[in-house]
Amino acid sequence: MKKVVVLLFVGLLLFGSMVPKLIAIFSSSDSEAGSVSSISTPAPSAVVSNEPAFKKEGELTFPKIQKKISIEIADNDAETTQGLMYRKSMPDTCGMLFVFPDSQERSFWMKNTYIPLDLLFINSNKEVITIQPNRPPFSEEAIPSYKPAQYVLEVNAGFCQRNGIKQGDKISF
Repeated sequence: MKKVVVLLFVGLLLFGSMVPKLIAIFSSSDSEAGSVSSISTPAPSAVVSNEPAFKKEGELTFPKIQKKISIEIADNDAETTQGLMYRKSMPDTCGMLFVFPDSQERSFWMKNTYIPLDLLFINSNKEVITIQPNRPPFSEEAIPSYKPAQYVLEVNAGFCQRNGIKQGDKISF
């Protein structure tokens, strides 16, 4: 029993003498002279994200204003259901084009969508029929087309206003 107590006492002394050093290591900044190079945090670019990555699958043009954007295309049930959900950002030069096999009244929502968006509903003649600007993130409110649409384009909120895009404008892709 005496040996166990002595061993515990020695262990506490050793550990106790290390505590101030550990505190100094973890509380010092990288710019201080006493920083330890073996302890580091990953660079922001090294942090793994579960956010879906943008995949450029084509280009869409607004001929009236000669504006081109890169588009990701959602043309099946899985891609249409996923849309831009869980993405935390998107360059202003990008958008997602939903392509449907027919033209009918459509309704979208912003569930699990972090980015405020402009939604452009487009008919089979590739003419913008409805613009739903500045739709707030995470809303489950229905966003209707009001008229039959075969395509829906999602871009960053304010895109249409910044670029002068209006109902009646044509697109090509």
